Amino acid sequence: MKNCLVILPRQIFPIVSGYSNKNYNLLMALAKKYKVRVIIITTDDIIEEEKKFYIEQNINFTSVKLSRWKMIFHILIAFCKREPLQIGYYYDKSVQQVVDQYAKKSDICIAALVRTWKYLEKYCVQKEKIVVFDMVDSIALNYKNSKEKVGSFFWKFIYGIEENRLLVYENKAIQLSQVTYLFNAKEYHYWKDSGNVSLLPHGVEDKLFTYEKVDRKYFGSVAFIGKMNYQPNIDAMLWYIRHIHVNIGTRVPLVIVGAYPTKELEEEAKKIGNVTVTGFVEDPYIYLNSALAVIAPMQTGGGIQNKVLEGMALGKVTIVTSLAADSMVGIEDGKHLLIANSPEEFQKKILEVADSPDKFRQIGMNAKDLIKLKYTWGTYAKKYIEGIEEVDG
Repeated sequence: MKNCLVILPRQIFPIVSGYSNKNYNLLMALAKKYKVRVIIITTDDIIEEEKKFYIEQNINFTSVKLSRWKMIFHILIAFCKREPLQIGYYYDKSVQQVVDQYAKKSDICIAALVRTWKYLEKYCVQKEKIVVFDMVDSIALNYKNSKEKVGSFFWKFIYGIEENRLLVYENKAIQLSQVTYLFNAKEYHYWKDSGNVSLLPHGVEDKLFTYEKVDRKYFGSVAFIGKMNYQPNIDAMLWYIRHIHVNIGTRVPLVIVGAYPTKELEEEAKKIGNVTVTGFVEDPYIYLNSALAVIAPMQTGGGIQNKVLEGMALGKVTIVTSLAADSMVGIEDGKHLLIANSPEEFQKKILEVADSPDKFRQIGMNAKDLIKLKYTWGTYAKKYIEGIEEVDG
């Protein structure tokens, strides 16, 4: 059995984000095929639930706890060296020493996101090792597309600095790695000629296809799900509340499901009214399954749009912006979901669904069929390992 090293830029528990969901399922799949060692870069202690997961999956793990202040100091160094700031933030010599200890004994080395790739750069030239750049999405392209729309002045400034630095860095990482995995179809076409790049859609849990729980309290609402301290999710909800919910909220309530809601978002929700902000919940799917529709009015970002996949897997009518739909393969507007970009379009679609839900039921059924066919974690894991084996010969 071959040795596989995975470097994670943060812990995966609690599972409250697309990042967590994806890596949770990936590690389970890898553990069935390889002897897996995980190195976790963290500023906090690993919770017992995560430790238990690794033990149950027979995965060896090492966490390297870094001081947040030290990581910020590394940003200043990266800024002066004209390197991407987030590469500087996540890179530390103490982590490199741990990586070197295990990479030497590993046949396959996986960098989760661009933030960890620097630790494996020197191993790309070693023919006996396979370096996998698990890119997921192009942060450079996300920043390029988002810098004008992001609500935070701080992030607007960061995006402006990082965009070009990351474009150069991501290109180098793709060129040197033996295989690169991207989730976003649009970004795949941008990068596919830079190296061995594979388009690899993420998935959903099979249980969603037969999920039946509902709460009548949320009938007639629209629901959004996501980690709510993540800037693109904040931008999406502030945009929706200020441009759409303010007009139709008395008729169509809004439910925001997700951990770590920011103070700004909670205050905006209270000011407008008829918004439920749940915070962390054990079962987020009861809210989605009870809603009239699931929405993803993304204005910035990219990445893993699990919120869209999960709504579709439940058979719900899902209303999204083009930015949320661009990452998905095989999606047709009006057949699998509804795409609307302007506030007027988005509002119109929601009211049409509210007025005639039966008219749109087939879209939910089509969506569920598509997700079953193309977007399960089983399909994802199979293609991920096949990509490694093709390189391995």
